[in-house]
Amino acid sequence: MKKSSIVLSLVATATLMANPISIESITVNEVVVEGDSLFMGDYNLSKADNSEHFTSKSIATLSSHANMNPYTVIAFSPSVNFTPADTVGSNEPSFHDPIRIRGKSQSGPGGVYMINGMPLSSNPGGGKHMLDMENTASIDLLKGYLPVEKNLGFSSLIGKVDLNVLKPKKEAGAILSQSFGSDNFKRTFLRFDTGTIGDFSAFGSFSTLSNEKYKGEGDLERVNGMVGLSYKPNERFEANLYAIRNSDEHHNYGSLSYEEIQDLDTYFDKDYKTTEPTSANDVDYYDFNKQDFLTTNIFADIRYDLTAEDTFTFKPYYKQDKGEIFFSKFNSTPAKQGVINWKMDHDLYGVVAAYEHRFSEAIKAKAGYWHHRQLPPGPPTDRRLYGVDAEGELFFKKYASLADVEHHVLQAPFVEVSGEVDNFIYSAGLQYQDFKLSSIDNYLTDSNTSLDYDTAIATSTYDSWGSVEAKTFKTWLPSFYAAYKLDEVSTVYLDYSRTYGFDVNLYPTYTSNYATFKSKGITLQQLWNDLELETSDNIDLGYKTTIGAVTLHPSLFVSFVHNKQANIYDSDLDVNYPANLGDAFGYGAEFSAYGVVTEDLEFMMGLSYNRYSFDQDFATSATTTSDIKGNQLPDAPKFMATGALSYYLDNWTFTPSVRYSSSRYGDVENTQKVDGYTVVDMDISYKLKNFLGSKNTLFRLTVTNLTDEKYISTITTPDNVLAASTTSSTYQTGAPRMVFFSVNMKY
Repeated sequence: MKKSSIVLSLVATATLMANPISIESITVNEVVVEGDSLFMGDYNLSKADNSEHFTSKSIATLSSHANMNPYTVIAFSPSVNFTPADTVGSNEPSFHDPIRIRGKSQSGPGGVYMINGMPLSSNPGGGKHMLDMENTASIDLLKGYLPVEKNLGFSSLIGKVDLNVLKPKKEAGAILSQSFGSDNFKRTFLRFDTGTIGDFSAFGSFSTLSNEKYKGEGDLERVNGMVGLSYKPNERFEANLYAIRNSDEHHNYGSLSYEEIQDLDTYFDKDYKTTEPTSANDVDYYDFNKQDFLTTNIFADIRYDLTAEDTFTFKPYYKQDKGEIFFSKFNSTPAKQGVINWKMDHDLYGVVAAYEHRFSEAIKAKAGYWHHRQLPPGPPTDRRLYGVDAEGELFFKKYASLADVEHHVLQAPFVEVSGEVDNFIYSAGLQYQDFKLSSIDNYLTDSNTSLDYDTAIATSTYDSWGSVEAKTFKTWLPSFYAAYKLDEVSTVYLDYSRTYGFDVNLYPTYTSNYATFKSKGITLQQLWNDLELETSDNIDLGYKTTIGAVTLHPSLFVSFVHNKQANIYDSDLDVNYPANLGDAFGYGAEFSAYGVVTEDLEFMMGLSYNRYSFDQDFATSATTTSDIKGNQLPDAPKFMATGALSYYLDNWTFTPSVRYSSSRYGDVENTQKVDGYTVVDMDISYKLKNFLGSKNTLFRLTVTNLTDEKYISTITTPDNVLAASTTSSTYQTGAPRMVFFSVNMKY
């Protein structure tokens, strides 16, 4: 049988990925009555919205045993390529989450996920995964179409993943979950709900997670606490306030070169050195490659129905993040090697407010305003360079980058008109965005010896060559959705929206090549003046229908990307630098199906085809031009498939799952080809009532990567990296076979 036939057979029979799932009683009758599949929720055909909705049941089933990363859930959606370094899903190899949607990667210091419609995530730093999945009621995945009130954050280029918090429950209760597994994995989760007390209800949760790396030395330690308070004096007013405190410490995994991944049998277990350094410049040591962050997150969701036709919503949010990253710095000469200590102490805060008036079912009007302030890094402002002495100890050399910055500021009024006329559903929105990049006051670092940032700024020399003024982009962001209900269960739709993003690579590129730029008389401000905001115009055409208890959803999509950042050679200036000069084109097709086959059997599957490439070649030197036009961008598989199946037998549930990715490339010239892979997981659960006084208890056994496939998970590379460039692509191996066991009790 051909490999493609095997993959399609696996998808057709497929099944679901590991995990502590909901301890709620799950029955086929319950699924049919609620119109709610175990794997995904039904689309709301009477609402102008094209998001994919993952219910609490699908979260409980699809989320990994770590129950902390929403991307493990949405990875079963077509065109979502999530490739973490390990099964926990937190140990990212770079400073961004390893996720692509429809071939696109996130840009700049913008995060992909939101919480209750608020853009609370950012990169780099901590707090990427602050919300435990047990505290998540549902997840909305928005790929191409973004309504104006969700088109938020420092970047929306690839879409958004919106997490909806599980509010305090009306009845008092508790949930206790304990998990164990391979590589000394341990996780404990506890949540208490007070139930309704007068007009108030509240919950508190606490979780701890620890896990050793599956290769090399190092581990992960995560502690998370959350409280929620709900106030509802009547049906017209409701206010929910939440606070999260998250601590995350972990060692990173080492990467492989393209030559090394040609022989995974030999290099699969290669990682950072575990023996302590014994000589100068011996920087490739595991304890020189780690992260440590403490993040605080406070946000509120307030809704007030002024009348039966008028609603006001107010969503303020705040996130404070402090920590550091250590990583090895290699250079062609040992004297320039070292260890970078990237310090971060930054915050973001803002508010999303909206007023909606419902004239009729045919016309609903909304007007709103979004204000967001976000402090760098992004770009880096506080990086210290350390050397390794003859005894293997770190010593401070100088600042690798030192700058004083202000907040990036984004603000946007928006309007939207939507409604339903007979079988026609529509929504039209417009956002006018004012996007201000912070000014940068750069300082010379060669003579600075102070480890205190404020002292270093006060005693260093201001550098006019590497400093820039604030820069503002003003952009219109339209969106449009139109659907026609062919009958009660079938809809055809067309939608359009413009998304945006910005990479902040110019400043670190300039400071890293400071002598070259200065020798040619080029200031950073000269290059800064030409920066443009990257935008993507996205169009989807799709069809949704339900046959019996099975939902089918085929769709086509296309994206026109403008001002995409690329590292180009400027013949007038005789230098290479990142510039927003690229145009890219993406298109593809998706198909998803999920639902109930028999009263004992449920399934889901997803298929996708993606093409994403630059529309032009770029000069790479005074005499050479790249040959990349039309080539698939790096780390973007053309074909992906997922499948899952749950079979119920008395109190037992058997859930196998499969994920397939076709081959990818590690460079835009498409010379570094990476083989495709198929990963199969198996999950077995047993449900028991009245165990140790609980209402329901779920025992679960999970085996991930059942066949122990050796494959490449993440490729760390810029989208326009050339095979012969100095910024070489690096490669992460995927986790081998692992076994996990959990007990989940509800009281």
